[in-house]
Amino acid sequence: MLAKDHSEMLSLNVGHMVGMSVGFNRKMSFSGAEVAVASDLMLARLVGDAKLTRTPPGILVEGTINAVRDMECVRCLTVYAMPTEVSISELYTYPPEAEAEWTIDEDCILNIAPLLRDQLLVEEPIQALCRPDCKGLCRNCGQDWNLSGCACLRESNDARFAVLQELLEVD
Repeated sequence: MLAKDHSEMLSLNVGHMVGMSVGFNRKMSFSGAEVAVASDLMLARLVGDAKLTRTPPGILVEGTINAVRDMECVRCLTVYAMPTEVSISELYTYPPEAEAEWTIDEDCILNIAPLLRDQLLVEEPIQALCRPDCKGLCRNCGQDWNLSGCACLRESNDARFAVLQELLEVD
């Protein structure tokens, strides 16, 4: 199933805010299922609240984003739903400046998708595990040891690892 394009949900029209006085704010909530944040980041679910505040250089975006992403366990290769919560607090400048990292474009569209992508990828674990005690797969037959054991011999042909193999068999 293809993820839906929710670019309209993550692209906020702030034209009404750029003409307001400093301190003007607006609260926004958004949610969606199967959200394509970027070509390399698909979310099963996205829920968030944000407060947009007019500042002298632009608009300050502050909020909390809850997302659920399908990940693959590095030990057993099972796909599981990984929930993530990120807090955002970034200043988007207006009019756009070359040296600013986050800007509002000339059409007064504030796109939070790149910021959300950056925040979610930073929170991604280096080694995603379906659960902390995941036993992984048998390297000989591929059996998922979380489901059941296998009949493969667990001995190493390399004598240098004999002591380590004995430690494994103590279980």
